[in-house]
Amino acid sequence: MSTGVAYLGDSRAILAACRDLIEAAEHSIVLQMYLFASDGDQTMLLPRGGTFPYADTVAGWLIEKKRQHPQVEIAVILDSNTPSNPALTRRKGTMPRQRMEQAGISVLTANLFGTRFDRRRRRWSAMNFHLDYHDVSLTDWVERQNRWQFFHNVEDHRKNLVIDRGRAGAVLSHNFLDAAHDWHENLIWLSGEASAQLWRIATRALLEALAIPQPVPPERAASLRHLAYLPPVPPVAQLKPRLIPVEGFGGGLTVPVDLPPCLPLDTQCKLVENEEIRPVLLELVEDALPGDELLIATAYFSDLPVLEALGDAAQRGVKVRVLIDSIDALPLPEPFGWLTRSLVNHRVLCRAEQLQQMHSMRFQLRIHESTGGVMMHLKTAARTGHRPLLLGGQANFTPNSFSGAWLETDVLTGEPSVVEAFVRHFELLWSLPASRPLQPSQSRLRSAMLTALLHGFERAGLRP
Repeated sequence: MSTGVAYLGDSRAILAACRDLIEAAEHSIVLQMYLFASDGDQTMLLPRGGTFPYADTVAGWLIEKKRQHPQVEIAVILDSNTPSNPALTRRKGTMPRQRMEQAGISVLTANLFGTRFDRRRRRWSAMNFHLDYHDVSLTDWVERQNRWQFFHNVEDHRKNLVIDRGRAGAVLSHNFLDAAHDWHENLIWLSGEASAQLWRIATRALLEALAIPQPVPPERAASLRHLAYLPPVPPVAQLKPRLIPVEGFGGGLTVPVDLPPCLPLDTQCKLVENEEIRPVLLELVEDALPGDELLIATAYFSDLPVLEALGDAAQRGVKVRVLIDSIDALPLPEPFGWLTRSLVNHRVLCRAEQLQQMHSMRFQLRIHESTGGVMMHLKTAARTGHRPLLLGGQANFTPNSFSGAWLETDVLTGEPSVVEAFVRHFELLWSLPASRPLQPSQSRLRSAMLTALLHGFERAGLRP
């Protein structure tokens, strides 16, 4: 069976595609979202100000769908980095998740106990939530799990939307977060085999979520379990996004969208999850031949084995370009913001300096400076040349995204139009004034101090 697949890098098209999926749903909608919050609703992230109401806009579409079509089952599964208690947020107003719950939409907290972490009992009770959660009040559940997941560095980082038992779906890099409304993101639209696979991923997460305490009435929980056990639908007429611009939204980089009358079909397209992602990424890199080019766009890059594979590719004649972000746009309070900016990409930047010197004609790294608030938030790799291939989705190039500590979904496709669309997007990002070439470190002492600090965090289990 083949997959209809399309790449969207335009911010307006990404928002419109999410609306298209919600409006097209006839039977069911399952949304997995890492962050789904209005500006000021996060307990850690600071308000950005002047943002588009992204979260309330998407929540409004889901609420309207439920109002007009009550027979459509809607389940939203959120990582516990999305708060549930407005009293603990900065804005303290009605949150999108509350609006959805009040409208009869099932909003569940993701089950993180299947992630990879050290399960031993610790002296500090906050780290033992996975052992003691039965004693926790439901009203405190999300915040308690959020504190626990911070210390174990686990996340459900997925951002997937699938309708009608896999009739169509989307894998996004983008959170439904107001502060991120104009960030550089992408979305891969799917129908056919890969969207059926996305249905299996989403409903597995739904069953896992229902295995832990949830604020869902028993009859609704039974209906959700029934939904989760339904198999994907057989292939039907291909659903294509309409992409009519959303009124009032004008943020982000304009990336031309050129979809053919019918979506191209890829018989090899598949979804890759969690621990499977690094081996697939390494194969994409290691199979590159002299004359090919590797294009990497990832906000976070701390996985040295992948960087070394890119260096080896440059050594054998492959052109390599890497674009990362400075992480300045992430609205964290200090000192957390400084620590994140200084440490998360530190080791890769140090090694990348050496690779640029060794392979000056074939290896380049640029840093997208996001001090203006707009983050380069993609997580995509592509190979151009003899056999084009793209791997993109949610997984940052970090050990935790590759180990199973963070739950991720990526799409692997060789469809030429998808690779070409990403290449056009990448070239736009690469040429932005904010995307600056990596410069040699000015202070070896500072670099050594950061390395030592990073080592200390890793020894404590807080590896970025």
